[in-house]
This record gives sequence, C-alpha cells and structure tokens, in this order.
Amino acid sequence: MKKLLLTLVACLMFILVSGTYSFAQQKIGHINSQEILQLMPERDSAAKVYEKFDAEIKKNYESMNVVYNNLLETYTKQKDSLSSFIRSAKEAELVDMQGKIQNFATVAQQELDKKQNELMAPILDKLKKAIKAVAEANKFTYIWDTTVSGLLYFPEDESLNVLPLVKAKLGLK
Repeated sequence: MKKLLLTLVACLMFILVSGTYSFAQQKIGHINSQEILQLMPERDSAAKVYEKFDAEIKKNYESMNVVYNNLLETYTKQKDSLSSFIRSAKEAELVDMQGKIQNFATVAQQELDKKQNELMAPILDKLKKAIKAVAEANKFTYIWDTTVSGLLYFPEDESLNVLPLVKAKLGLK
C-alpha cells in the first residue's frame, strides 16, 4: 500500500513539474489587428467599393422618401375635400408606402452587412495567414488579438508584440 501511495505521489509530482516546465516553454505574442488592418491597402479598396454600394442604397432610400413625402403632402392638402372612400384609399397607400420604406431599410442594412463581410473576408484571411506564418516561423504558442474584448490583461513584458513581424510579412511600412 505504501509503495502504491509513493508511486502515485511521484506520478503526480512528475505531472505537476512537467506541466509547469511545458508552460514555461510557451511563447506568447500579441497584436492589435485593427491597427494592421488600417495599414492594409486592400482595406481602402474595399472601403471604396462599400461606400459606392452604400451611396446607391441611400439614393434609392431617399427617392422612396421623396415619393412618400409628396404623397403625404398632396393627401394633407386634399384631405378635407376627399370623399371618405378616396381618403381611406389614400391613407392605405401612405401606410403601404411606409411599410415598403421600412422593409427596404431592413433589407438594405442586411445587404450592407453582407457586402461588408464579403469585401473584408479575403483581407481578414490574408491577415490571419500572415499571423499564422509569423507564429509558426517564430515558434509562438499563442498570439492574442488585443482588440478583442475577451483579453482583459496580458503581461506586456512576457508577450511579444508581433505587429512589426506581421507588417513585414505583409510588406507594409
């Protein structure tokens, strides 16, 4: 029984010591991905495409509002002289137009989000590949993104900022 207990204690000590040793061998880095994204020329190109798409949507939205406002103005001026049947039809037309405008705004926002994701996906993929290449070349165990809210603290003296390495990998200045 004593032998079994001593063997068990020895195994636990070995696990604790080897676990501490392997943790000490880990190399940790950090990067501010937003900072490097700002430097990537592809982001500027994507932003221009997105802004053009956004402007087209806003133009259509504004024209729908102009039509609605014209209908509303005409209705307001004529309201008292209209029969109840025509007044009800005009009111229904206004309500229908409001619904179309609200639906357009909802779908437009979804399309804008989709377009942004579509434009940013290859840029983010390129950045992830560069970070991975730097991590593998420099034998990092972990690289934390300091822009993500999940990381509340990291010891800067024990973590290497890999931003310059990733910038070099991407050919950015």
